[in-house]
Amino acid sequence: MRPVTTTLSTLAAAAVLSTATAGLAAASDDPGPGATTHREVGRLLECTGTWMQRPVLASVYENRGVVNEVSVQVGEGRREVGAARTQERRFIRDGRVRATLDLGGRPARLSGTVSRTGVRSTVHEEHDDAGQHVVVDGVHRMLDVDLALVWRGRGAPLECTGFAYDLQVTTTPA
Repeated sequence: MRPVTTTLSTLAAAAVLSTATAGLAAASDDPGPGATTHREVGRLLECTGTWMQRPVLASVYENRGVVNEVSVQVGEGRREVGAARTQERRFIRDGRVRATLDLGGRPARLSGTVSRTGVRSTVHEEHDDAGQHVVVDGVHRMLDVDLALVWRGRGAPLECTGFAYDLQVTTTPA
């Protein structure tokens, strides 16, 4: 199955790396000349499932003040249909997920619930990207996610993982 190419895949890769390197020592308080720092707060949900015997990938990404994006892909090969949608308004409000997008000329709807679970975990990540040294510090908190996809009048439950994040991102010319 070919994934839908979005900015979500970039964040998801960073999130996996962040989780894998959680607990490392924080970088110096003085990031140096030319550094910029910004805060990222949001949620990331990644789901899989089966709709009418066709594999499904679905993602919901929220980053307050930056972008909110939903993407859905159904099938693979010549039967593959995928779409992504961005909007300023959040997809997750008061623990409810409501996201609709046009998938193959028909509306597809992701709906369900999200709730915080477990304890917050510390995140520290450092990597180089496009001539910049990037340092990410903050916290993740796992989410309990219960979502379903409805498309062409048929529903499919999804298996999801998700986390909320509150990160400080500092970039410095490498």
